[in-house]
Amino acid sequence: MIGTINKASLSLSRPLMQSRRVSNLLFVLELVLVFFLFVQQVEAVYNHVCPTYETICADKRGGEPLHQNKRKLVLSINAANSIIDWESINSLTHNEWEVQELVLDNFGDIMRDNSFTAALENSFDTLKATIQDLKPDILLVASKGVGIIAYLASKNIWVKRPIILFSPIPNPIDGLVSGDSYESEWTDTIDILKNSHLSPVMLVTGSSSDEEVFISKALQEPSACGNISRKTGTFEKCKDWRLLIVPGDHFWKNVPENEHVIAKVIDYSFRWLTLNIRKNEGTVTKRID
Repeated sequence: MIGTINKASLSLSRPLMQSRRVSNLLFVLELVLVFFLFVQQVEAVYNHVCPTYETICADKRGGEPLHQNKRKLVLSINAANSIIDWESINSLTHNEWEVQELVLDNFGDIMRDNSFTAALENSFDTLKATIQDLKPDILLVASKGVGIIAYLASKNIWVKRPIILFSPIPNPIDGLVSGDSYESEWTDTIDILKNSHLSPVMLVTGSSSDEEVFISKALQEPSACGNISRKTGTFEKCKDWRLLIVPGDHFWKNVPENEHVIAKVIDYSFRWLTLNIRKNEGTVTKRID
């Protein structure tokens, strides 16, 4: 009798599970389509503002033409993360930008033996000196690296600047991010990023169930960024944040087949940044969000 009940329950749950899987797949496909449309919007507005890409669009800070005589710089911070072949990705950029990687020595060991906060404190001087020396245009981190961005923002090292987050996973930070629950870790981390006016923020995650539960859905909690618009791909409460979902699990970013995706994400992050600068200067009236 117990076996019969279990079988019946299983037979009833299968259609429901299949329905949920189809619904989740459709949502992922919608986000991919929204991002594709967003890219087209960026291209259209960018071409309107910058008919000659290399000579007209100027960097607000230095007044230098974008991509002219100087490649833009992305600083990737590796905090005991899996390897990404940046040399291969740099070969896809047509010399418009490049990624340099800062590997934080002993970060994983200190985090394991002590705490995430201890690893941050040990790496802070290296992070600060590297950022001040290289003056990157964008910071890029993966997984627990979102906590590094929050820490740097809290120290006023990286504020009102763009970031790219690959499959972000928050961690507790003493005095900044509560470790009471996973929800509090997300809420506190996002609050730091928002209060530091980091923008634009490009988030990229995998399509696996783990990535959906621990990242995509966590981001859409009311205490975090709120719902994502299926029309625009933007968050309800996080201005100038966008989410792109890539087929794969947490290691989508380490797969050679996705190197062209990473290159595209960086490329459009720069174009998005340029459009925001021009919009803030009053030279762009059409919104891209």
